[in-house]
Amino acid sequence: MAAKNTAKTAPAATDELKQCECARYDAVFLDELTEENLESGDYQVFETGCTATTKRLFAPGHDAKLKSALIKWGALGLDIRRTDEAGVAVSAEAAKHASRYKFAGMVEAGIKRAEERRVAKAAKAEERAAKQAAKTAPKVVTAKVGRWTREGTVTDGVFTYTDAKGATKTATKFALI
Repeated sequence: MAAKNTAKTAPAATDELKQCECARYDAVFLDELTEENLESGDYQVFETGCTATTKRLFAPGHDAKLKSALIKWGALGLDIRRTDEAGVAVSAEAAKHASRYKFAGMVEAGIKRAEERRVAKAAKAEERAAKQAAKTAPKVVTAKVGRWTREGTVTDGVFTYTDAKGATKTATKFALI
């Protein structure tokens, strides 16, 4: 039986330490990047906060750190930048940056899930607001004002109705029917 070739095909790690890959990424809100803000430096930059150095591409666990940052930034619609060794920043969407790594599919799925949750949350808030408006909206009731029966609404003990000529009137003395 022949011996199996167990040699690793991955490139050998160099002995020199280099910056962790996740430290190369940052993100900013696109609408904050006006010429005026760029000159004054008055815009918010989101970073991974990584200061690690490693012989490999990522420090231990920092691939997950970058993955979660790309998902979060992508879901927020931020402009994501990767700065290369020469100091040149390349801007792209989270999925485009993630395509360099094995976790690209997870980043795309995470952004999609975050968008679905955001839409569901907005729909639920809209539904709650509609229910609240229905609770606080005055209900149409029938009341007797003098000798006439009218339809209108009661708010804070005041009956508001439309008379036979189409004018809106209020009455404090009325009897609900």
